[in-house]
Amino acid sequence: MAKALAVASDGSKPLKNNLHERYARFRAQALPRIVAFRKAGNTAKNDHVADANSCRLERKPGVRERIDYLVGQAQERIAEKRAALEEQLWAVVEADIGAFWETYEAAKTGKDGKLATDQEGKMLTVRKQRAKLINDLPLEARKLIEDVTIDRNGNVIPKLYSKAQANADLRKLLNLGAQEHRPENDLARLSNEELIQGLRDQAQQLGVEIKLDYSFAQQAPAAASPDLPGGEVVDHEPVAAEADHKAGDVNGVADVASGGTKPVTRVAQQPEFVGARPVRPKK
Repeated sequence: MAKALAVASDGSKPLKNNLHERYARFRAQALPRIVAFRKAGNTAKNDHVADANSCRLERKPGVRERIDYLVGQAQERIAEKRAALEEQLWAVVEADIGAFWETYEAAKTGKDGKLATDQEGKMLTVRKQRAKLINDLPLEARKLIEDVTIDRNGNVIPKLYSKAQANADLRKLLNLGAQEHRPENDLARLSNEELIQGLRDQAQQLGVEIKLDYSFAQQAPAAASPDLPGGEVVDHEPVAAEADHKAGDVNGVADVASGGTKPVTRVAQQPEFVGARPVRPKK
C-alpha cells in the first residue's frame, strides 16, 4: 500500500483549528507565547503549564509555517506602505505650481473703468492668470492640494503641501544626513578635572614638567608699571583737552601736560581689586 506523501504547508491558508489560527495571528503580532496562548482561548493552570503547552502547539504541523507567513505578510504590507508614502512625498517635492493655473485674455480697462480701445476702436486685452477649476485637475494633481481659500472675487485658490516639510520627511524616511551613532569611550565619560589629573599623573610618570590648568583660557595681564604703587597699570594716549576734563570728572583721569591735545595718564587698578579686564598699553 503506497504511503501518501505529506505536502508541506507554506502557511498561506488559515489553519483548520480556530484556536490554532488565533494563536498564530497573535504570535505574528509579536505577543509572547503565554499571552498569545491565553488570548487565543486556551486555558492553563499556571504560566509554566501555558508555556509548555504553547511550545507543544508551535511544534504542530502547519502552526510555525502559518506564523512565519503572517509575519512575512505584515512586513510586505509595511514595505508597500513605505513605498507609497515615499512616492507621495516625491510627488509633493516635484510638484509644478504652474499646473494649477491657466492664462486667459481679459479686457483692458482704463483708469475711469471704461474699456480701453486702440486707434481703430478695437478692444484691448491683457493676459492674466487664474486658478484652474479643481474638478478639471487630474486626480494625481488634486492629491497635492492641502487646502483651498476663497479670494474676494470668489475664486478658489489651491494651497499645495509644503515642499520644505515634504523634503524633511523624505530625508527622514530615507535616512539621509543622519549622524552615525558613536559609542562613548572611557575618555568621553571623564570630566575636565579628571582628564587634567590623568594627564598630570602621566606627565609625572614620564618625568616631564607640564602645567595643566585653566590659565590658557584667561587673558594675560598687562605689564605693571614699576613707578606706581601696587603694580597699577598705566595707559598713555593723547586725547582732546575738553574730553580730558570730562573723563577726569568721571574716571579720575589726571592731566600731565597742557595744550590743545595732550597726553593723559590713565591709572587703572589690577583686576583683583576691581574685577575688570586689564588695559593693555598701546604700542
